[in-house]
Amino acid sequence: MLPDFLCPAGTFIAGTAPINTFKNTKNYTKAMPANKNALIRYKTIDKCLRNRYRRWTIDDLVEACSDALYDMEGIGKGVSMRTVQGDIQIMRSDKLGYNAPIEVYDNKFYRYADPDYSINSNPLDGDDFELVEKAVSLINNIPNGTSDAELKAVLTKLKSKLLMLL
Repeated sequence: MLPDFLCPAGTFIAGTAPINTFKNTKNYTKAMPANKNALIRYKTIDKCLRNRYRRWTIDDLVEACSDALYDMEGIGKGVSMRTVQGDIQIMRSDKLGYNAPIEVYDNKFYRYADPDYSINSNPLDGDDFELVEKAVSLINNIPNGTSDAELKAVLTKLKSKLLMLL
């Protein structure tokens, strides 16, 4: 019988655990999900466009996103111009609910058309506001003698979060 280190990868030896099928496990690193990197880029673009004291070209936004990814995640390969252009299109769309009023002026500079806009501040519309008020009202009507402590704890947390939205 061959020792473990001489057996082909993925084979089993009676009475032992399966042999690791990864080659070079010391160099194996799990890649970060793209959506986390995208969120970092969206927040970086948002921060740049809120700064009205600077004129932002697409190259400036690419550099800012690359720097942010390096600072936060250690990713040094940078971001392409096409990626940032795609991020701007997604931020402008309703796909993520941002509907960012990003405009191009002088044919090369980017900014928010609304100087007070930020992707982090998403105000409630009238229907949402009424729904939140109704939810808080319903939570307030639950009797204090409710026997299920876990339900009460969850509803208390939900109530505090909903009140912050009002």
